[in-house]
Amino acid sequence: MGGRKHNERFRGRDELTVYGRRSVIEALMEESVEVIAVAASRQIPKGFKEELFEACAARGVEPVGKSIAEINELSGDARQDQGVAARIRLGNVTDIDEFVGQVRTLPAKAPMRLMALDGVTNPQNVGMIVRSVVASGMDAMLWPTQGSPWVSGLIIKASAASVYRCRIVRTPTLADGLTALHAAGLRVCGLAMEGGKDLFTMKPAGRAVFVVGHETEGISNEVDALLDERVSIPMRGGIESLNAAVAASLMCFWGTRG
Repeated sequence: MGGRKHNERFRGRDELTVYGRRSVIEALMEESVEVIAVAASRQIPKGFKEELFEACAARGVEPVGKSIAEINELSGDARQDQGVAARIRLGNVTDIDEFVGQVRTLPAKAPMRLMALDGVTNPQNVGMIVRSVVASGMDAMLWPTQGSPWVSGLIIKASAASVYRCRIVRTPTLADGLTALHAAGLRVCGLAMEGGKDLFTMKPAGRAVFVVGHETEGISNEVDALLDERVSIPMRGGIESLNAAVAASLMCFWGTRG
C-alpha cells in the first residue's frame, strides 16, 4: 500500500489507498469495492478492532498489524487515518467512451443527469459534492483526470464514503468529457456567477451535465464555450458567491427534480 504520493502517481487509476475507520469499514461492506489489503495499528480501540476483524473475515481479507508510524506512512495523512488504512480497487469507474456508448443505447427520453466540476481543487469540497451527487440521485459524476484532484482517501472521507456508491465517468479533461456527452445528446448547463437564468425558476433538462466552477473564478473560458445554457443562484445581503460544495449541492437537487 501507499499513501497520498502513491495516489498522485496513479492519478486516474481505480486502485488507491483509503484510510479512517468508517472509510475502511464502508469499503469492506461495499460489494463494488475490491479490498486488496488492510493494515491496522495494534493500538486501535477494542470495539473497532472487533468490528474491523469481523468485516475483514466476511470479505476474506486478513488484516495486517502495523505500528502507528507505519500506518501514517501508508495513509500519508497522520491526522486523519485513525490507525487504519486499506488498499482498494474501485468498481464504479467507467471510461467516457464506454459511458457514451451506454447512453446511446438508452431511449431518447430516458433521463440522464451528471455533475461535473471545473476548477474545484479542494479535496474536502470535492468529497462533499460527491455526497450531494449520491444523495440527490444524480446518475453519475463526470470526473477528469487532469485539472481536478483524483479520488483519494481524503475525498472518500469527506464524502462519508459515498464515493463508493457514486458512478464515476472518467475523462482525460473536462472539455473532452463534455464534448463527448454533448455529441451523445446531453445538454451542458453551467452555474454562472452572474448573468444566468434564475436557478429556482428554471426547469432542468432531463438529459444534461451540470457544471460548477471555482467559487471565486467561476467556470473557465474553455468550458464556458461548451455550455448550452447558464443558470445562477440569486444572491442577497451583499454575498457574491457560495462555497463550491454548497453551490454544487443546490444544483444537484435542482437538476434531479421532476
